[in-house]
Amino acid sequence: MKTKQDIIDDGAKAKRFLEDTDFTRFMREIEQDCWAEFKATATGDNEGREAIYMKLRGVELVQRTLRAMVDNATIEKRIK
Repeated sequence: MKTKQDIIDDGAKAKRFLEDTDFTRFMREIEQDCWAEFKATATGDNEGREAIYMKLRGVELVQRTLRAMVDNATIEKRIK
């Protein structure tokens, strides 16, 4: 189980990722590449579309997890 300080430290590290212009650009590029791949799939290519969808969900999950870590750190800082 994480300590209060671990949560705060993780939040600070996550915030650095979210504010890093290279990281955010990479994530945006991955997302754009996925949409380009999706548009290029054939109508009946369900497996291909599902794989692309999973990549998009992965990008979303990374971003959501980082934001949650920042939020959790903010909450921990407020709790005395």
